[in-house]
Amino acid sequence: MKVLDKKKAIIIGAGPAGLTAALELLKRSNMDVTVLERDTVVGGLAKTVEYKKCRYDIGPHHFITESERVTAWWQEIAEGDFFQHKRYTRIYYNRHFFNYPLEPVNVIRGLNVIECARSIFSYVWVRFFPIKEVSSFEDWVTNQFGHRLFSIFFKTYTEKVWGIPCNEISADWAAQRIKGFSLSKAIFYAFFGRFFSSKNKPRTINDIFHYPARGAGTFWEKVAARVTSSPQAAIHLQQNVTRIEHDRHRIISVSTHDLTAPSVGAAVPLIRHEADDFLSTMPLQQLILNLDPLPPKPIIKAAQALRYRGLITINLIVGRPHVSADHWIYVHEKTVRMGRIGNMNNFSLKMVDDPAKHTALSLEYFTYVDEPFWFKPDYELIELAKYELEKIGLVRATAVIDGMVLRTPEAYPVYDANYKEHLNAVLGYLSTFKNLHLMGRNGMHRYNNMDVAMLSALDVVDRMIIEQQSHNISESPQKQSSAARL
Repeated sequence: MKVLDKKKAIIIGAGPAGLTAALELLKRSNMDVTVLERDTVVGGLAKTVEYKKCRYDIGPHHFITESERVTAWWQEIAEGDFFQHKRYTRIYYNRHFFNYPLEPVNVIRGLNVIECARSIFSYVWVRFFPIKEVSSFEDWVTNQFGHRLFSIFFKTYTEKVWGIPCNEISADWAAQRIKGFSLSKAIFYAFFGRFFSSKNKPRTINDIFHYPARGAGTFWEKVAARVTSSPQAAIHLQQNVTRIEHDRHRIISVSTHDLTAPSVGAAVPLIRHEADDFLSTMPLQQLILNLDPLPPKPIIKAAQALRYRGLITINLIVGRPHVSADHWIYVHEKTVRMGRIGNMNNFSLKMVDDPAKHTALSLEYFTYVDEPFWFKPDYELIELAKYELEKIGLVRATAVIDGMVLRTPEAYPVYDANYKEHLNAVLGYLSTFKNLHLMGRNGMHRYNNMDVAMLSALDVVDRMIIEQQSHNISESPQKQSSAARL
């Protein structure tokens, strides 16, 4: 296979997409590769952080994919540190815990026979009289499950995540995340799922995943180590991209502010990075607003209309060796603000300092960064988490012995009713830069899982290889002709 000519690539972001692209370029080309990351560690949303010898993911992030290419990639990097788990997930609703995937007896006990009958009737009704003009998340899910189950198992949690009513969320998000799943399929797999391999189940209910012993972030630390082991590559942390220079056809350079530099006194000079190709995972809104010169006003307005949902994870150390068997608990309860609970002990006992005494819990709270909730002091948030754990009957507040808070400002690109119009305008403008390649969740404004973010990076590298090969082939006759004249 031909390799790329000697060139330089700048990659913005050291999350799953950025690191995947970096390693692939090093494997398949002789390009110099520089990765610029704003955070203090690699991994992006899939990083793992440590607090008092307990380890927490932001998520947590499990390793599951339908792509054989990604599976092989994971296994090659993990080198055996990749343990298989059978997922155990529950939904908390109306003071009951429901197993997910659904189990008939569990659902009947939790909802009672009358509510189950209403849910089935609601589903049958919508099969005969579906919503014809599907424009919102509410419309899409109602057509798949019926309005009754939409109200029970989708509405509250979804509105916690996005902070807007379900009828104002685009149907694109439901179609992408839930895909072709429906109540009939949920019931079918509840009764007969045990007879099907996990490979044949819809991803939504697939119960087998893999996980590294010390957290998802350790996988990406391994990828980063491979990248930096090459003399042609570097990863620079705490570099915030603040300027992207272009000539209206190509990106020329990006400039970063070194967040480690002292801020007292004179302004810290920007560091300019030139390259031939630029691969970006940064939020599209920031990308547009950092362009120099700025785009036309309609493009700026479209970028400013793109919204992001922030995530606050409140990570607690509980003075009990066992809290629950769950990997995740989805909290569909209106009386508490928390959205999801991750039990790190059940991912790996190496995620906790002393599994005989402690449990590491990660509670997720969703907010916009301009809401008062985002600015609450850490001690208030920890007290809220303790109160809500006790309120749903999972852990007494007095059992929590310590905790810390993490804030992620652009965790979820928002699919509001008009997002597609704004996104298409932004992507259309950015497509005019031939050496700019977009990938990853925020780089494409697409709420995808870790494996899909990786696939977007692999696709970018594939296209770069193909384009360079085509360029080399087209140049060959000219070179031969010049040699003949000589």
